[in-house]
Amino acid sequence: MMEIESWVEGILLHRMEMQPVETHVEPRLQKISGIKAVVFDIYGTLVISGSGDVGSADTAGGDAFIGQTLEEFKLLEKLVSVPDPDSLRQKVEQLNRERCDSSCPNPEVDIVEVWRKVLAEKGWTASPSETELVVRVATRYEALANPTWPMPGAADVLRNLNQADFLLGIVSNAQIFTPCLVSNLLGQDRLEKVGFDLDLCVFSNRYRQAKPGPRLFEVLLFGLSNRGILPNEALYVGNDMLNDMWAAAKAGLRTAWFAGDQRSCRPREDDTRCQAVTPDLVLTSLLQLPECLSIS
Repeated sequence: MMEIESWVEGILLHRMEMQPVETHVEPRLQKISGIKAVVFDIYGTLVISGSGDVGSADTAGGDAFIGQTLEEFKLLEKLVSVPDPDSLRQKVEQLNRERCDSSCPNPEVDIVEVWRKVLAEKGWTASPSETELVVRVATRYEALANPTWPMPGAADVLRNLNQADFLLGIVSNAQIFTPCLVSNLLGQDRLEKVGFDLDLCVFSNRYRQAKPGPRLFEVLLFGLSNRGILPNEALYVGNDMLNDMWAAAKAGLRTAWFAGDQRSCRPREDDTRCQAVTPDLVLTSLLQLPECLSIS
């Protein structure tokens, strides 16, 4: 079993301090009653994402980041050629095509599998004992190509909600390194130590399906039901009008659109699915949320 510290440090120790970029979206705030659980997206909501979302195959400068990563782990000399961001993107698209059907309309890859396959095609096949090395490669590249930093107010809001006895959950497109970004907001190494209910934490890489497909919210609804919570007693907070607001509203949840960072603000105005979506709240700072839930 791999030691978490051996690869999580690759994502945490190489974060880059960033501040949100103003969006000029007007907040829409009101008191919301009857909420028992608050569920968050991660990238662009709890965490500033340099590329706006998890995954970084299309990031500018990716060639240099790949070279730097492979050199750091002494893999360059083992390859017949060096992969580029297109190699990663094409492998993601191939794996998604292979799994896409009516029961899985929005497939999600395991980025470690993507790297394993791409590196094998370039001449290095990882043995089972080298799985941790592939995880470290994937994690290090993500840290370089998609730097992250805690969203201002995220730690305080999570602390306030937890102290006010709201159940906390997550529904997020994610990869193996994603949960540690949230637990680290409050200096912990596990989500449950931050106050999250693990039965309400749903990550796309674990189910191999992504938002805005229905699967992740179906899993969340099952967890809420087991806690005696109705869909309209849960508030979902996210930055993407399609992946977050439309998908959560379709599942029956109340919604809060976080439009606090231009990098990740996704209004999706041209998507017909979103044109009839009106979130219950529009937040431009996470610190606006507690007052809307009557937390002093």
